[in-house]
Amino acid sequence: MTQPVAVNESGWKRYRRIGPAIVVAAVVLGPGSIVSASRVACGEGFDLLWIVPLAGILMIGMTAASMTIGVCKEKTLCGLVADRFGRWAAWVVGLSLLIAITLFQASNNNAMWMAVSGFIGHETVDKWSTLGRASGLLLFNGAIIALVWLGRRDLYRWIERAMAFLVGAMVLSFGASMFASAPDWSEVIGGLIPRLPTPDTTTTLPTEAEAVASSDNASIAWMSMAALVATTFSVAGAFYQSYQVKEKGWKRDNLSTGLVDVFVGISSLALITGMIYVTAATALHGNIAPKDLTDASVVALSLEPLFGSWARIVFSIGIFAGAASSFLVNALIGGVVFCDAIGTDCRVSSQPVRRATIAALLAGWAVASLAALTDVDLVSFIVIAQSLTVLCFPLLAGVIVWQLHTLDRHDVAWPIRVLAWIGLAVVIALSLKTLSGLI
Repeated sequence: MTQPVAVNESGWKRYRRIGPAIVVAAVVLGPGSIVSASRVACGEGFDLLWIVPLAGILMIGMTAASMTIGVCKEKTLCGLVADRFGRWAAWVVGLSLLIAITLFQASNNNAMWMAVSGFIGHETVDKWSTLGRASGLLLFNGAIIALVWLGRRDLYRWIERAMAFLVGAMVLSFGASMFASAPDWSEVIGGLIPRLPTPDTTTTLPTEAEAVASSDNASIAWMSMAALVATTFSVAGAFYQSYQVKEKGWKRDNLSTGLVDVFVGISSLALITGMIYVTAATALHGNIAPKDLTDASVVALSLEPLFGSWARIVFSIGIFAGAASSFLVNALIGGVVFCDAIGTDCRVSSQPVRRATIAALLAGWAVASLAALTDVDLVSFIVIAQSLTVLCFPLLAGVIVWQLHTLDRHDVAWPIRVLAWIGLAVVIALSLKTLSGLI
């Protein structure tokens, strides 16, 4: 896609090229991730903290696998699917991902209001009419569309730098919030030891009602674990990594740089999620009901009585950075993969990708605005998105694992192969669980 980079660089010049995995971290770490991590920590305390690094390791493995395919294969992932199974199969991959991305984009539109609410409060935002909020979102989308359409030829490089800045902002804001909450570090270390949530039993011989409640608590615990894994382990983001390294012009000789990039980027993702979890477990566990944390702004507002208004502002900055980072790149992922699936130019700067990205932006705004104007609960959108994820993510993970095993063994370290297979099994298990819940 671009000119190959030099492979004999060392030191600072080499590490300045790191960036694709930072983009993945930026798009995965949205307001939904903030809410999921906060709600689990609020309800379970430090008991499930160990899941964050575990999910991070799985994400590193799947992203490294996708990166390796991208630098070792001449064709893209959808191109390889089309060669083996026909163009219709590539259409299935690209279209399913684009539809899921569009629905998630609707949530990103509403997430922008979460960030605004964190700064000025729910009461002020609630005074605005639904038409006014829809118009405000249209203006924001218009600004993003102008950036996409009128952007320079090096649009990808600009996006990469912007995402690095936003990830840095999230590290600083959520890190400040974590240290302000003054966690007990012995509990933090204890939370890194794998275990299930400690049941709350007050009697040795539970009644039938208590037994049912215990069973319900166990189901909720497993659902919490699944939500926390999904917060960090995003197969769609890992899938896009293979396209980013081609955008950078990396080849087989750049494998070592690519592995460092994956480790730095995804470790940043796990670190930020972990800091959010520790903050919520320290400040909110036992002080507020998890069901009351309906969106990311509520998390920010919940910190104000404990630490003052500055804590709300600092946390809201992180929310805004998460919303802004997910907003553009989420739509861009759908545009790039869809264009590749239909066999057109899939470079970020190409006209087909820009049109598809703009279409995803407008579709996401339209769905979010329709929900606001008709007072439809966003839960319905989440259900639809989950149902499409059931079909999409195992398919994407399967494509990655399939292509990984067509590479020479010298190009792929065995831990990457093992982690990719484990990641595929986890995605399938979570999808089956989600599907059973939807049914």
